[in-house]
Amino acid sequence: MPDATKTVKRFLPQSEFGRNVVTLMTGTVIAQAIPIAISPILTRLYSPEEFGLFALYMGLAAILSVIVTGRYEQAIMLPADDDDAANLVVLSVAITVIISLLVLLLIFLSSSNIASALEKPEIEAWLFLLPVTIFLTGIYQTLNYWNNRKKQYKTLAKNRIYQSTTMSIAHIGGGFISGSGIFLIFGDLIGKFTSAFFLALNTFKKDSSSFIDIKKDKQISLAKRYKKFPIFDTGAALANVSSYQIQNILFPIFYGLSSAGFYFLVLRVLQAPLSLISTSLTDVYKQKLTDPKTTDDDLKRYYKKMFVFLFSIGLPPLVLFMFIGEELFSFVFGSEWRVAGEYAVMLAPMFFIKFIASPLSYFLYLKEKQEANIIMQTLFIITSVYAITYMDSISTTIYFISFAFSIVYILYIIYSARLAKIF
Repeated sequence: MPDATKTVKRFLPQSEFGRNVVTLMTGTVIAQAIPIAISPILTRLYSPEEFGLFALYMGLAAILSVIVTGRYEQAIMLPADDDDAANLVVLSVAITVIISLLVLLLIFLSSSNIASALEKPEIEAWLFLLPVTIFLTGIYQTLNYWNNRKKQYKTLAKNRIYQSTTMSIAHIGGGFISGSGIFLIFGDLIGKFTSAFFLALNTFKKDSSSFIDIKKDKQISLAKRYKKFPIFDTGAALANVSSYQIQNILFPIFYGLSSAGFYFLVLRVLQAPLSLISTSLTDVYKQKLTDPKTTDDDLKRYYKKMFVFLFSIGLPPLVLFMFIGEELFSFVFGSEWRVAGEYAVMLAPMFFIKFIASPLSYFLYLKEKQEANIIMQTLFIITSVYAITYMDSISTTIYFISFAFSIVYILYIIYSARLAKIF
């Protein structure tokens, strides 16, 4: 038994940084696995139309959530003094309250006009929940950064699991009650409330002393000091989020709620696991890539190792999925969702190339080429808008998105190779 214990310990991270990464990753893996695991249940409780309406709502919420804090939560990690960081927390929360109220006012005055513009009158009543969604998101994002600053990694890991679990339970319960898409939104709200509440409770218990010296003039000073976040980071973040969320907004308008629901399921099921693997690999190499002792030859070697590894583990599932994707979706999610399997097969090559490109794109940040990332994200938005609004069929649209996005991801791979001085 002692030998076995020693063997296990050899495979566990020995540094504090490594243990922190494993703690957060474990929480993230479990939190992302739960919604995917219950998807076969949800697709038998909710119709594609309900999923499509939920996709439209979440697309609007995701884009608004980018601006709800003024991006000041990104600055919470930066000050050397906890008092300054605490004032940034209060500033971020205050902006969240103000923007949420402004969105509520806008919806109160023009909900019918917004629903008409979206060509979905049935979403009008749902719009009044948007301010609540973005408010809870802003609170969660702010407290998440504060707890990250305080190295509360176990709390963050547990919190992600709490959010995912409560949301999933509410989704299943709502499905059994009526199968109305409103319960998909209620489930999301319950998950966000649970997450924000527990982070607030943890912050109050452990760090209340840090919030004694809260002053308005200090918040104004910090807002000026970190003004680049709302001025410059907002545009980049909006481009990043909109590159995919714009599809959730436009698909229901141009191709109907059913097609939007099918497409939303594909993104929900395929993006999460691929993103998780990519993020994990990036985290593994990030410390090596940023080490001051890393030479240009090291960067070349790391790039090649990452590329070969990603290509090798991504190709077999792609080939298999191209043959059995439709049947697999039909079997797992129900025959009603076979069309989603057709969409998944069309998008599979793009997801494969994205799987390779995402970790390698970290070289853009390593070499401080963020402007190239904004250009790429803008290309995604332009491609999505063009394809959805000008193509004559849903199949043509998805094929075009898959092809065009693949080209952009290949550009990511090539440019990252140039930055790594592969050629």
